[in-house]
Amino acid sequence: MVIVDVVGMKAVNEREGFLAGDTLLRAAADRLRAAAPDADILARLGGDELVAVFLGGRAAAAAARAAGGLAAATTRPALRAAALEARPQETAAELVERLYATLRRC
Repeated sequence: MVIVDVVGMKAVNEREGFLAGDTLLRAAADRLRAAAPDADILARLGGDELVAVFLGGRAAAAAARAAGGLAAATTRPALRAAALEARPQETAAELVERLYATLRRC
């Protein structure tokens, strides 16, 4: 999986309004789609977080490649991105908690 955080979205919402924040979020989603064309699921996880889910034998490599490309980009919006693998027997709640913890370390 790849988790993406749109850096500064809250400030944009407060300073420029929610329509500007929505535009920023759509731009981030477009970048995630472009970086993860082979993702099986693309979704909004929360307010300014997006995820890409990869399945299969090449999932870890695809997720690492997507996260690295997103984090290294210098275009707006700025994104924090991290890749991680679901663990066997991990509940959805545990996975989401680990996603957020991984993102906080970026």
